[in-house]
Amino acid sequence: MRVQIIKSLIVPLAILGFIAFAVLSRPATAAPPPVSPDLAQTAQTDNITLTKTASKDVVALGEVVSYTVTIRNTGAEAINPTLTDAVPEGLVLQTRTISATIGEASAEENTLFWSGTLAGGAEARIIYSVIPPSTSDPDQTFNNVAVLQVGGTELQAGASVQTKTPELGLWGRFVNYLAVILVSLDRLLRGVGVPYSFGFAIILFTVLVRLITFPLNVQQIKSSKAMQELQPKMKELQDKYKNDREKLAQEQMRLYKEYGVNPLGGCLPMLVQMPIWFALYRSLLQLSREGLLKEGFFWIPSLAGPVSDYGQGLSSWLYPFVNGAPPIGWGPALAYLVLPVLLVVSQLYMQKMMTPPSSDPQQQSMQSVMKFMPLMFGYFALIVPSGLTLYWFTSNILAMAQQYFTKTEFAKPATAGAAVGASTATVPANSSSTVSDTVSEEKEAKKEQNVKPKRKKSRRKR
Repeated sequence: MRVQIIKSLIVPLAILGFIAFAVLSRPATAAPPPVSPDLAQTAQTDNITLTKTASKDVVALGEVVSYTVTIRNTGAEAINPTLTDAVPEGLVLQTRTISATIGEASAEENTLFWSGTLAGGAEARIIYSVIPPSTSDPDQTFNNVAVLQVGGTELQAGASVQTKTPELGLWGRFVNYLAVILVSLDRLLRGVGVPYSFGFAIILFTVLVRLITFPLNVQQIKSSKAMQELQPKMKELQDKYKNDREKLAQEQMRLYKEYGVNPLGGCLPMLVQMPIWFALYRSLLQLSREGLLKEGFFWIPSLAGPVSDYGQGLSSWLYPFVNGAPPIGWGPALAYLVLPVLLVVSQLYMQKMMTPPSSDPQQQSMQSVMKFMPLMFGYFALIVPSGLTLYWFTSNILAMAQQYFTKTEFAKPATAGAAVGASTATVPANSSSTVSDTVSEEKEAKKEQNVKPKRKKSRRKR
């Protein structure tokens, strides 16, 4: 058994090692060219002053830094200036933070645009924020330059910030490591021309997780099949000790031990993957907050939506209706609802495949509670980024495929020459795959015992 587990782990570990090597050895992001020595935080002409300042000189990766651009008309006549502020590569403009005291400000492709009319002696202040992504390299200096044009006059003012490594705990490093893997897979797929690269990066990541946990999933299926085969014996024990709960529990544990069945074996893959789910949830929210998850996936408008930040819920996109439509409109809302519906359907079907029938009242009670789990997953899918829902749905499809093919493999007839033991044959520990053969042999033995007396009676009549 150990040799089989080691063999099954070779390929997943090799793939994971390759990804880790690609992540750790990825080339450092090229630093932007330094600002010219004569470019300062303040530039002015006879009638116009342009000033730009940053809230921090040094910022940790993943933290917000704010810029303030001030345009002052020191003349007596009104002017109509325009401002262009291109955020350098390595910083992500937070469009929701843009504000202006005078005029109109907008953003397009990580560049801020502003235009307005300034009366004599008036001042306009434009404030916005940027984030150095937590998946980028630290110790870089970014020079952010604002360019103001008034007629034929051009002014430039800049402010610089330097990035540093954030202080993260063990959990934070794990979350950030998953984010780095997703970004690296996105760059890899984007580099070879794959469309919807981030969505397929999430799917590829899900496949890798399933490959790594495949031995545990096989053990889960074996445990489920073994529990199903033991149901007749469990029923006998329940009828025999129906008035003695303590004795029933002891006999059930003895039966599990005799046939090498772990009643909690089906929960192990779920327990292993739970930290990955939570970490992936945090990493996707982190990437969404940092503006790296704006890409859509087929019909999904954005993998960061419909809920892309903490504190948001259904009220941010689905209800209450505004003029008879959701806040984001019927088109995007329906597009975001498709994947949660598919998730619930796949979860129901997978649960039906992996839940064996049971005569145990406790097991039946637990199964009744588990029937509500797909609806809970469906609700969660409405209040998290679509990227996480895509991971859940892909994981369900892969789990159903593993369940089908593994069950098919177990259902193959035994090879010729296999020993047929008696009903009292000793079953090795942790060999749940032999329970089916042992139970079926006991059934055949009982049938033979029931047939022999009938033959004797027929001979007497003759």
